[in-house]
Amino acid sequence: MARAGTLAAWPEARVTQAMRAWRRGAGPLEPWFRATPFAAACHYRDRALPVKGHGAPPRAVEKLLRLLPAPDPRALWIFDLPGPLAVWLAYMLRRRRALTAALAWNGWYDPRGILDGREEIPLLLALGAKLEHAPARGVYLLLDSSRHAGPRSARLDNRYALGEEDVPTLEHLAQMSVTRARAWVWNETQEDLAAYLAYLGRRLKVTVTADVRRKVGADG
Repeated sequence: MARAGTLAAWPEARVTQAMRAWRRGAGPLEPWFRATPFAAACHYRDRALPVKGHGAPPRAVEKLLRLLPAPDPRALWIFDLPGPLAVWLAYMLRRRRALTAALAWNGWYDPRGILDGREEIPLLLALGAKLEHAPARGVYLLLDSSRHAGPRSARLDNRYALGEEDVPTLEHLAQMSVTRARAWVWNETQEDLAAYLAYLGRRLKVTVTADVRRKVGADG
């Protein structure tokens, strides 16, 4: 019998329901919403992983929310934050501003891996379950900066880098009437994101806010 409050109590149908709640409203960026973390949750080896309700968001997320401008459909917002903070930000932006995250996450979580998903999976499922009826009127691109986490000995290396197929093209953004891009980066801009922002800069005005970690007073 599935133990309540653990991943074992989340069959595939329930995980899919949470994923659809996150994805609803992704609209023109839906092709870049990845089901990968949810598929990884369905096949996760540690079925005893706790999945329970969560309280208030981290203070770093609240501080970042206060730094953000008003949404503008002509601006593509891009966030590159550590997984757990990224999930919380996505949840709060949906609740407070009706914005949906196009979750461009390709990491296959594994309890043996550098990307073990022990924080991200419970948040994606528990918070996603609360979004089923949340309004959605805009969309942005959400990246997981943990994809560049430092190597750890005796761990499966399941890190990844962004590829061309993981982010929208200039042609697609033109169809969305996007004229500029704004990126918020946790530390410094990594090579894969820097390449994408340079590509966007061919036609769009690009603004980057780096070192968000320091601006919100976070330690990690």
